[in-house]
Amino acid sequence: MSDYKEVRVERLYVKVPSTDKLRKNAAGRHRHLLADGWREIERRQEPDHVWVRYERTGHIPLRFRLPKGPQEAVRFERRPRGGGAGGGRFGGGRSGGGRGGGGGRSFGGGRSPVGGGGRRPATGPAGGGAPQTGTAPQTGTAPPPATS
Repeated sequence: MSDYKEVRVERLYVKVPSTDKLRKNAAGRHRHLLADGWREIERRQEPDHVWVRYERTGHIPLRFRLPKGPQEAVRFERRPRGGGAGGGRFGGGRSGGGRGGGGGRSFGGGRSPVGGGGRRPATGPAGGGAPQTGTAPQTGTAPPPATS
């Protein structure tokens, strides 16, 4: 009759050490297991709990009877996770620098690849560098019209 046998061991804690009176939760667990078809096979008294061995027999569950299906092919994600500059859960994006900053504009708090406090060096007449004029071509814009 019994093709399948399950065994489980439970620790049921007692109210007072070295007694048999179970706590409320342990008593409910014991009653629940007995109602579900488990039989108490062995009981051992420990100082602060009762060690109980339960067993039940029956038919083999469906999940063990069914054959395993074919292995699924590895699926590639459309958006790769992490790995790159500032990738991961909170980072990502174009500029990198996850939660702690560091990517994109660096106005003072982030890290700068060049030494210093992360601010851009001052240029122009007050900064001590060469004065800037509007004639230098800027990146991403059209070149100035030719004069002839």
